[in-house]
Amino acid sequence: MRMEQTLGELVATVPTAAKVFHQYGLDFCCGGKRALGAACADAGLDPAVVLAAILTDQQALRVVSDGGLLWIDRPIAELVEHILERYHAPLRDELARLLALARKVEKVHAGKLGCPAGLAGHLEGMRPFVEQHLAKEEQILFPLFLAGRGRVAGMPVQVMLHEHEEHGECLKRIRRLTDDLRLPEHACATWRELYRSLAQLELELLEHVHLENNILFPRALAG
Repeated sequence: MRMEQTLGELVATVPTAAKVFHQYGLDFCCGGKRALGAACADAGLDPAVVLAAILTDQQALRVVSDGGLLWIDRPIAELVEHILERYHAPLRDELARLLALARKVEKVHAGKLGCPAGLAGHLEGMRPFVEQHLAKEEQILFPLFLAGRGRVAGMPVQVMLHEHEEHGECLKRIRRLTDDLRLPEHACATWRELYRSLAQLELELLEHVHLENNILFPRALAG
C-alpha cells in the first residue's frame, strides 16, 4: 500500500480499507479517485496512521468475496448479481423501514432535546430518488453491461455517477439532522434502532457506490 494509491484502488484490493476510511470520514466512493495522501492532508489526518489502521487486522486482510477472489477479479456478471442481491433489493425495504421509524420518533419525541426534526421528511424525499436510481441501473445500465455493450454506456454511467454524488449529499444531510447520529441519554429503543440502522445504511450505501464507481463502471466501459 502506498500514499499515492487512490482510495478506490485501496478499497478494491484491501478489504479492511473501506471500514477504516469510513471510521476516519474519508470518502472512498465518490471521492475514490483521490490519492490517500491528498485525501488525508485535506482532512487533517496522518496517512501513516490511516495505513497502520488498515494493516492492524491481519486476518481481515484475507477476507475476500465468496469463492476466494476480490470483486475486482470476478466476472462482471457475478459482480452485477452481487450488487443486485446484496444492495439493491435490501435497500428498497430498508428505506421504507427507516422512514417508518423516523416518523415514529419525531411524533413521540417532538420538542424534546435532540429530536431529529425533519429527518422523516428528508427520508421521504430520498426514498423515491434512490428507487428511481436503482431502476435506471436495473433496466438500462446493467443490461448493457451483461450484453457486453459497456463501451456504449458512457452517458448513462455519467448520469449514475452524478446521482451517486447526490446520494452522498443525502447522507451528509442525515448526519446534520441527527447531530452526527449522536443519541441523547433519554433516547428510547426505537430512536436507538433508528440511529443504528442509519449508520448501517450509510456504510452499506458507501460500499455499494464504491463497487459501482471504482470497479464495475470502469471495467464495463473498458469492454
